[in-house]
Amino acid sequence: MALASAAAAVLGGMYLDAKYAIRNDLTHFRAVGTAIINHLRVERQDKIHLYYHFRDKAKSMPNRVFLIFEGRAYTYRQLELSSNRLAHWLLSQNVKPKDIICMMEQNHPTFYIALWAIMKIGAIPSLINTNLQEDPLLHCLTIADTRIFLFDPMYESQVATIAEAARAAGVSLYAYGEATEFDSSTTSSLGPALTPEALAPYPDIDTDEALIKGVGVSDAAWLIYTSGTTGLPKAAVVQHARLNGVIFGSTVLSGITKDDVSYCCLPLYHSSACATLVVARKFSVTKFWDDVYNNNYIGELCRYLMNRDPHPHERDHKLHTCFGNGMPPEIWKQFRERFNVQKICEFYGATEGPGGLFNLNVNDHGAGAVGYFGPLLRGLLRSEVKIIKIDPISEEPIRDKNGFCIQCAYDDPGEMIIGMQGQGGRARFDGYYKNSKATSKKILVDALKKGDIYFRTGDLLKMNSEGMYYFLDRLGDTFRWHSENVATTEVSQVIGKYPAVAETNVFGVKVPSHVGRAGMVALILRPNTTLDFADFYQYLSKHLPKYAVPLFIRFVPSMNITGTFKQQKVLFRDQGIDKVPDDQQPIYWLKGNTYVPFTAEDYAKVSTGKVKL
Repeated sequence: MALASAAAAVLGGMYLDAKYAIRNDLTHFRAVGTAIINHLRVERQDKIHLYYHFRDKAKSMPNRVFLIFEGRAYTYRQLELSSNRLAHWLLSQNVKPKDIICMMEQNHPTFYIALWAIMKIGAIPSLINTNLQEDPLLHCLTIADTRIFLFDPMYESQVATIAEAARAAGVSLYAYGEATEFDSSTTSSLGPALTPEALAPYPDIDTDEALIKGVGVSDAAWLIYTSGTTGLPKAAVVQHARLNGVIFGSTVLSGITKDDVSYCCLPLYHSSACATLVVARKFSVTKFWDDVYNNNYIGELCRYLMNRDPHPHERDHKLHTCFGNGMPPEIWKQFRERFNVQKICEFYGATEGPGGLFNLNVNDHGAGAVGYFGPLLRGLLRSEVKIIKIDPISEEPIRDKNGFCIQCAYDDPGEMIIGMQGQGGRARFDGYYKNSKATSKKILVDALKKGDIYFRTGDLLKMNSEGMYYFLDRLGDTFRWHSENVATTEVSQVIGKYPAVAETNVFGVKVPSHVGRAGMVALILRPNTTLDFADFYQYLSKHLPKYAVPLFIRFVPSMNITGTFKQQKVLFRDQGIDKVPDDQQPIYWLKGNTYVPFTAEDYAKVSTGKVKL
């Protein structure tokens, strides 16, 4: 009888947990509580500065491995000593606390050496996208008001495009990176090389701790730039307090321990890690599972792996948690089963934003969601995270007769906004450096009641009745056709399931004599396959509403992606249906129940209104 009662209690508890997400919400509460307690502690100790996370471990466990790179281990102490020399060199250049130092470094130990060297003297690292050159690169330097630009010698050809203009703006160029760290003979034609020999006169003793004291809640730790897909990159101000909260809270949410090892193949200029870290120079499909097998770490990137042939180590590894990077929901279950991954941590957040979402997923329940709040958590955060209706043309919130935003019903797409405790609270947005216009566009006032303040994410999401949040699109990527809103991500998810398709990028294109934008998809097919156009259309018409079926198809040799593997649509969108490069395959368009080549004659008929789509 007692056993039966115990079993009933367990089953009852499991039912309640499944229905009300009790454990999920309690984990979130514990993460928030941990972050708040630790923040109050470091605030009381005057140790808000982010560098203390590294410094304290370097003192308490100097011989512990901080980083593994291409088979070589680097301890806290080794990186600390190297960063000390570079820090003293920076001080000799009269760098002061809160000065901004731009750095353009590859995924390599020297990235961390430069980062810590800048931070330990109270200066602010400005992390430059390593893909930039010419005007976008020069813009990143000048907007930061930097006097010093550290660049890895491997990017010399890119830096050469702006070297003269940078010097004219008062920026001194110094080569610092892999070659200069290990080869004293390395030189640069653009500026002095900070080789071991050049840095030898500078001591490896600690810098004055007073340089990192007195940091406030709103003080900037880093500048991180947006991708610049719709204009020049914007420098997002990332505060010490925000990064501390991420570090303190994310370890609880993800279940990562100090004994875990994390793997990062995303560019470090856009991310970092807290546990022992294995760094890859870049993402490699062919090397990924060898790295996982040899180093026993947590994976951070899962895209593209499903499209590759089986690898001998893709299941016999010790990887237990994979951090999603916008993992397509349609491959979520297949990815877990094929690669033997226990947990998938999907998350959502803007670099500069005041909050985010998190979903630690261990089964099919909630697969594909970027965040999950149970009833208890939603009740307590009822004024913090909202999804509101947006006009897809103006991209502005739709307001009711009283002037307030209209919240979306369950499963209806809208822009996610995040409440801020006023601009004086910890949940704050400090904007884009020296760009008040872009900053003001991200702040929404009087949203749901008079006097409230929300951060505009610029992203379309939906929430179901269980509290699961699903990412749909960037606001500008959704387009309107035949008076209907088309979310490109949802269309991509359907197309991505078609057997012949390896990669897909959906966007809207302008068509002469037509209102709105027509759907177009850029495709990469799987090796040794062809597209059966008639069958493809039958598949699309079965799984998509008529207005969402792409009217145009083009085949591309590669996709345009950001450094963090997010698709860029702007180039394809601008090329539209009449500016496709001559060396690429022709466009196909929907005619009847199949797709056929879109000719110059067809374009002329469409342009003059003789053909209506």
